[in-house]
Amino acid sequence: MNYQLIFISLLLITSCKSEKESKIPKKHNPYENIEQNLENEKAIELYHQGLVFYENGNLESAMESFNKSFKIEKSAIILNELGTIELAKKDYQEALNYFNRGRTLDSNYWPIYINEARCHDKLTEFKKAENILLKLKELSNSEYWITYANYDLAKIYFNSKQGCEKVYEFIEKAKSMASDPELSEQYLNFKSHVTKNCGQ
Repeated sequence: MNYQLIFISLLLITSCKSEKESKIPKKHNPYENIEQNLENEKAIELYHQGLVFYENGNLESAMESFNKSFKIEKSAIILNELGTIELAKKDYQEALNYFNRGRTLDSNYWPIYINEARCHDKLTEFKKAENILLKLKELSNSEYWITYANYDLAKIYFNSKQGCEKVYEFIEKAKSMASDPELSEQYLNFKSHVTKNCGQ
């Protein structure tokens, strides 16, 4: 039995409902070009249990549930969530271990690329972060994940002080986020922050 899984790492709760142009803002589809699902029912049960623990701030119990789920079904989906917990705990090296294992297990699970890049960004390893996101853009055909990669590239170029022109270039490439009710706030807040520091 396949289940559509919630990506707690990105907080991207979106809908695939049909939209009326110009009346309803367009939403990205986080499942676009992602075929991965957990198959084992017990692994799914433990996975969703882990999500509940995570959302309630019980990280240790979430880790335990995800680890139990992973023992039943080896999946990049679960490794991504384990890495997300370590990212929340600011244990960036341990988070990277999970994300690296996840990409080795499944090189087409795009959320892992985003999270791995964010870890490198936190560690000021900007070149590594850039390379991971450029690799995502090279491998993926998903407009959603490419847009998210462009957004994170803009943040990396801003944080690494690579010049406002480059930052604006990638903000522009990610501009479709501004029309998404789930993503617009973070996009517009970052764009405003860049404008205050770069002008324009």
